This record gives sequence, structure tokens and C-alpha cells, in this order.
Amino acid sequence: MKLIKIVCTVGLLGASSVFSIPAALAVSAMGEHTFYVGGSIGEAGYRAFPSRVPNIDDKDTGYKIYGGYQIDKNWGVETTYFDLGKATVHDSVNNGFAITPVYASIGATAWGFAGTFTTPIYNNVSLFGKIGLIRSELKARASIRGVDNQAKEFSTGVNFGLGAKYDFTRNFVIRAEWERLEMQVNNQMSTVNSDVDFLSAGITYKF
Repeated sequence: MKLIKIVCTVGLLGASSVFSIPAALAVSAMGEHTFYVGGSIGEAGYRAFPSRVPNIDDKDTGYKIYGGYQIDKNWGVETTYFDLGKATVHDSVNNGFAITPVYASIGATAWGFAGTFTTPIYNNVSLFGKIGLIRSELKARASIRGVDNQAKEFSTGVNFGLGAKYDFTRNFVIRAEWERLEMQVNNQMSTVNSDVDFLSAGITYKF
């Protein structure tokens, strides 16, 4: 009788472990306790220039490389490197004697660290939000009459965004998002905001 009890107990334990394995895989597939890396490409829109400035191209192609850790089904952390291209102005100035071509540009790169919140909405589709801090480097250039002036500015600002993602396999995820990166340029007279809106799409790999 004792032997039968032992066999039954071992059998029940074995069955429970067999059923627990798919459950654990399902939890992992949902993104809990997962490291991930990825990359996205999209359009960066610079908000530094007034709308009345003529001959301005305030949008450029940007990209980002990121990695993170999903703490549980909802909460995670993420670090990102951004390269946001540059905005340019091509114009001319008439000083009464001649027309002088003018060129100016501003470009940005940044490192960011953010907390993320994810909520599933349907099957493998989820919405997510993020908020954190960035350390950005702004590079400005102006050229008039062949005289080239360049400057570089570092600033710390807020990065926040919203997006959606789709887990199309256990390891690969498609994501699309909008982000705002807040940057500033300081001069002797005032502080100028040079925020960038970044709309991107990319692929994430989960380990």
C-alpha cells in the first residue's frame, strides 16, 4: 500500500511539472523577466526653428539602438542611444551690395534611460509608454560668406513617448512609437528649447 501511495505521489508531481512547463513558457512569452535589444529607424522633427523661417528642412532620418529588461508583465527599464540627424536652413541675405548665401544646421545625438509600462490589449498586441531622462549633444553650424562657425552644447532633459508592439514570435517583436526628446541651447541672453519629435518603427529581439 505504501508503494502504491509513493507511485501515485510521484506521478502527480510529474504531471504537475509537465503542466507547469507550458505555463512558464507562456509567462516568458508574455515578456516577464526578459532581457531584450533592438533598433528602430524613423523621422526626427526639430522644433527649434520658428515657422516663419524660410527655406528650412526641419525633418531628417534618425535611428536608435536600445536594450532593456522587462521586470514583470507591466514594468520595465530601457536604455537608448539616439542619432536624430539634423535640421538645415538654406537662405540668402541682401546687405544692399550683394546677395550672400547663408547656411545653418543643428543636429542631435543622445543617451537615454527610461522606465516603461506595458499593457496587453489583444492576443500578442500591447501598448506601452515610457518616461525618463536623456543626456543630449547638440551640434550647430552656421556659414556666411565662407566663414564657418560651429558650436556644441550638452543638456539634460526629459524623454517620454507612447507606442505599440506585436510579438510575432517568441523572440521577435515589431514596435512603433512616438517620442519627445526635450533639449535646450543656452546662450548669453536666454535659453532656447530645441525639442525633437521622433516617430519610429523597428524590431526587438528578446533573449
